[in-house]
Amino acid sequence: MRKHKFLSICASVLLSLSVLTTGVLADTAESTASEISTASDTSTSETDTTTNTVVAKSSEMGFPCDKLTDPNSASIYMVSLDTDTVVYTYNPDERRPMASMTKIMTYIVTAETVSDLQNTRTTVPESVAEELEGTGSSLAEIQTGESFTIYELLNLMMVPSGNDAALTLAKYVDSLNITADDPQYDEDGDGKMSCVELMNKKAAELGCTNTHFVNPHGLYDENHYTTAREMATITEYALTMPYFTDVTSQTYYTQPPTNMTSEERTVTTTNRMLLSYDDEYYTYATGVKTGSLNESGYCISATATYDGYSYLVVCMGSPYIDSEGNHIDYHGEMYDAATLFRWAFLNIENKTLVTDGELLGEVSLKYAWGKDRLQVLAQGNLTATLPSSLESGAITTKLDLPESVKAPIKKGDYVGTATFYYNGAELSTVALVAAESVERSEIVQVLQQGQEVLTSTWFIVTATILLVLAAAYAILAILMNRKNKKVRRVKKYRDL
Repeated sequence: MRKHKFLSICASVLLSLSVLTTGVLADTAESTASEISTASDTSTSETDTTTNTVVAKSSEMGFPCDKLTDPNSASIYMVSLDTDTVVYTYNPDERRPMASMTKIMTYIVTAETVSDLQNTRTTVPESVAEELEGTGSSLAEIQTGESFTIYELLNLMMVPSGNDAALTLAKYVDSLNITADDPQYDEDGDGKMSCVELMNKKAAELGCTNTHFVNPHGLYDENHYTTAREMATITEYALTMPYFTDVTSQTYYTQPPTNMTSEERTVTTTNRMLLSYDDEYYTYATGVKTGSLNESGYCISATATYDGYSYLVVCMGSPYIDSEGNHIDYHGEMYDAATLFRWAFLNIENKTLVTDGELLGEVSLKYAWGKDRLQVLAQGNLTATLPSSLESGAITTKLDLPESVKAPIKKGDYVGTATFYYNGAELSTVALVAAESVERSEIVQVLQQGQEVLTSTWFIVTATILLVLAAAYAILAILMNRKNKKVRRVKKYRDL
């Protein structure tokens, strides 16, 4: 009876093992099919953009510049306009007064509010002269009652840095009575968006969390500030506005006659980097806007282009007055900008880190006949703005690949990623795709799946248990057999 019970237990274990093995094989096959489907879906979306070029980003602090070891400016931020790569920084996130660089945002708000800059006209209100009286403002010398197009006022604001033109534009925007669609930017709570409120809203939309405007011209107020990094963000956006680059690259602007003047009048830019007769002149400078106050020091948001490369530099806080309060006529901010431009043009370049279809590695391949490795290729091009002379090992690559992939797989199917680093700082990541199509071999699949089952931990444990049970059964059978023989002998002797 015991023998039969033991056999029943063993049979149950064997049956369970059989069911479990079948289930594992089925799950493996289902998993394989699922992975293949996922890879195919990924490939469809990825392979549509195989010729895309990705621009890698460097550290947010830029590269060291041995040409500017002791800046005149208190805060500097330099960025590539081609790749948006940070090239150089010096206290870039320090809040500082921005002076007339404010007018860059005034330009943005005006250009986005007025649909026809060339033909929309406004008249200089009397309040402009009243508000600016005694402030020592830089002026475009426009008169109360004088009529201008918005485009003309933008020129008079940006070229000679006319506070009167800036205030006239702001008052025109105010008069449009734009409804406040977001209460958090309606600072005076009147339900309308003034020009300054629109400026603050735009700054927030651009991600400028350390910027706040109180006026449209830049006269000092403790609550009127920005950072070099955020002013660069604002300037980059302004470069996309209608006429902005044309207006801010001018050395002179000639204002046509108006309703109050019979002759043309010409104004000169405050940006000495554009004036060939000034010491601060820089041949490749293309704009943009200056600013200066006792409290802010000299400031500039400057652009330059040479040999296919374009850069933007924001310099803030170069000394404007000395310790005795005397005016300093040395534009350290412009010399800082020119030094950085020269350095970047000679020492920074766009480098190709990887090209579309470049072989970057390989991965283990399962279920394929006569092939156990699959090569993977970069999907798309990857470029980065980096120093021209790179030290050995400065660029490193980390592949993120699965332990193996399973056939079938199509050429171009997504397999993993490759991440590139410059001196340990992450630059960017590209997708890795299959270099070729590989069909699945049913025979190889069955053999490899069988091998996977036979070498799996659960199978080894179960087999060990069965061996122990079989050994126990054999021992028990031997003992039972001996006992039965002994019982039969005793019975035989008794019967004699």
